[in-house]
Amino acid sequence: MSDLVETLRGVDGAEARVIASLDPLDFTIEYVRTELESRYSDRDLESAYRLIMANQVTGDEFKALIGEEFEVQTLFFENVVVLVLPAARYEAVFASFDREDPFPITDLIDAAGRL
Repeated sequence: MSDLVETLRGVDGAEARVIASLDPLDFTIEYVRTELESRYSDRDLESAYRLIMANQVTGDEFKALIGEEFEVQTLFFENVVVLVLPAARYEAVFASFDREDPFPITDLIDAAGRL
């Protein structure tokens, strides 16, 4: 995972907030920016994990319907961009970044795909 963390953190114009590995039954925070460490409780993180994993399940059904694989799910918020990069069935990498203009979304996807 550290290679992916370093790769994502190394993309110009993408200031990482949180990067985590998501497994079928648990998650591991791989990186969190220092000033954000106390912002989210364990309960918040667990709730976010459950919501993302539920979305992963429906994402598999949606992929089957369309007949295409997707490289990344991207969520744009006012000040944050979130990437969910599927690794295997019910496994993924969660990465959030400060949203700045312009945002290097394709650079992040390409960097992650090279690993």
